[in-house]
Amino acid sequence: MTVRAAWSLRALYFAIGLWTAAIAPFISVILRERGFDPAAIGLVSAISAIAVIAIIPGWGHLADVLVGRARAFRIALLLAGGAAVALLLPLPAIVIVASLASFAIFVGLFNSLSDALAVDALTVPDRQYGALRALASLSFAIGVVAVGFVYNWAGYGAASFVGLAWTIVLFVLVGQVADRTHDSAFRRSSALGDGRVASRFGSVGRAFATQPRLLGVLAAFTLAWGGVQGAVTFVSIRIVELGGHPSDVALTFGISALAEVPGLVLASWLGRRIGLRALSAGSLIGFGLCIASWAFLPSPDAINATRVLTGLCYGSFTAARVLLVARLLPSSLQATGQGLVQAATMGIGTVLGTAIGGVAYGGFGAASFFLGAAAAAIIGGVWTVVVLSGSIGARDEVGTPDAPMTT
Repeated sequence: MTVRAAWSLRALYFAIGLWTAAIAPFISVILRERGFDPAAIGLVSAISAIAVIAIIPGWGHLADVLVGRARAFRIALLLAGGAAVALLLPLPAIVIVASLASFAIFVGLFNSLSDALAVDALTVPDRQYGALRALASLSFAIGVVAVGFVYNWAGYGAASFVGLAWTIVLFVLVGQVADRTHDSAFRRSSALGDGRVASRFGSVGRAFATQPRLLGVLAAFTLAWGGVQGAVTFVSIRIVELGGHPSDVALTFGISALAEVPGLVLASWLGRRIGLRALSAGSLIGFGLCIASWAFLPSPDAINATRVLTGLCYGSFTAARVLLVARLLPSSLQATGQGLVQAATMGIGTVLGTAIGGVAYGGFGAASFFLGAAAAAIIGGVWTVVVLSGSIGARDEVGTPDAPMTT
């Protein structure tokens, strides 16, 4: 990889973190401010997650087969910019809610497409990806704390302006990233070279035909993510109920995101020594134990203290799931595979966690909700031990030295 290519990828990931920090962490409290109760917030999140399930795998096919990954990324950015503008206009409430809900889709799209670009461009993804992805977590941690204090002063309406600005920056940066799938001849030759099975479901069907184990992996991640995402969605409301302010909500996400950085960096080292199976399971079980503590902790500060460990677990799991797709599927199916993981976690998992969670939080209280979410995360973590048995989830026995990001 050239120096320019390496820096363009780094800049892209750094900007993705800042874009995500602008609106995504505040969606539930913005909805609460507009009069939505926890069950309604859960329903909105669930509807957006259903859209994730429907859209992101298809977007992977668009990226891998039809237009290329960078072009697919730019199309998504244009739509995200439109959603940010819509929040600034005097439109009906249903349109505003839809615009807010759409940001969950864009988070999944941007993550899956950037990961597909990265694992294809990096010399040794197993050893390099964690440090690259850590840039997004670092910028998110900085950005979410900064905008939290901005919103203290200016209100949540400023989120649209911040999100739109970073959307424009991302649009420029994506054009600088090397993308072999930009060439239609390469997309066709890559498909033939991989010998993929033809399917009426396009690249999604070929992914499952190529790797039957993929379904079990996605199922385990879906259950675990239902607990994780449900808890993360409603922890901001819990913080507010305990007397917290917008800056406290921002701080809980900022602490977690900052702790993701060492989690991501260590994930490559840990994955080679204990295996992606143990890394994935340990990360999900650790996160689940922290979620269980939120059922009893009495203050925003106490909850925020646990966010150091949740950040470490989230970072290591994020790296592990991306690297697992890189092992499970050939390079020409990476956008599709990464999209399927996003659909399973950000999509189906979020539907389970937020729709059921919203009812549980409103009907049974915070303690029962967080204990249930913790159980889902822990059981999902244990399940990964079973589905990742064998060489796919084992530790790296090669022992080759780390490859530099530039050549």
